[in-house]
Amino acid sequence: MNKYPIVGYGSLLSHSSLRETIKDKRFQKILVKGYKRIFNLIDGKTDILNLEKSKTDHFNAILFYVNDEELKKLKLREDEYNLEKVDVFDFTTKEKISEAYISIDYIIDIDSGKKQPNKEYFTLCRSAAYELGNDFGKYWDETTYTSSNEKITNWIKKNKEYDKL
Repeated sequence: MNKYPIVGYGSLLSHSSLRETIKDKRFQKILVKGYKRIFNLIDGKTDILNLEKSKTDHFNAILFYVNDEELKKLKLREDEYNLEKVDVFDFTTKEKISEAYISIDYIIDIDSGKKQPNKEYFTLCRSAAYELGNDFGKYWDETTYTSSNEKITNWIKKNKEYDKL
C-alpha cells in the first residue's frame, strides 16, 4: 500500500477537522519555504487558506501520511486545490525531511478586497496551530496573512473578537 506525505496548513492542522475526512493521524511539525499562507475568499461565500509562491516567505504546517483511499478522500475534500510537491523541513531543527504534497489553488485569485476572515474558520485554524504548542501558534500568526496582506500578528491586535484561544 502506498503512503503519501501530506502537508496540512489550514483546517487540516485540526485533528477534529481532519477526522471529518479520514482517521486521526500523527503529525510532525514542519516548515515549508517558498510560499505565503493567505486567507482567501471563494466566490464571495467562504474563506479558505491558500498559498502564493514567494521567494522570501515560508510558513509552518504539519506533515502526515495517508494511503491511497485516504488520499482520494482528501482530494474530494480539497477539490478546489491541486497537489504540488515541495520540500519540507523540521520545525525545530530546520533540516530538510523530505518532499511532501501541499494543496494550492492557482485558479482562484487572492481577493485582496476582503478584509475580515470568516471567524469560525479562522478560529478553527488558529486554535489548531496553538494546540500544537504556543511557539507553533505564534509562528502561525507570524506566517499567515489576511487577503489584504496584513500579518495575523498585527491584524489580531485590532480584531480582538477573533482572539479566541
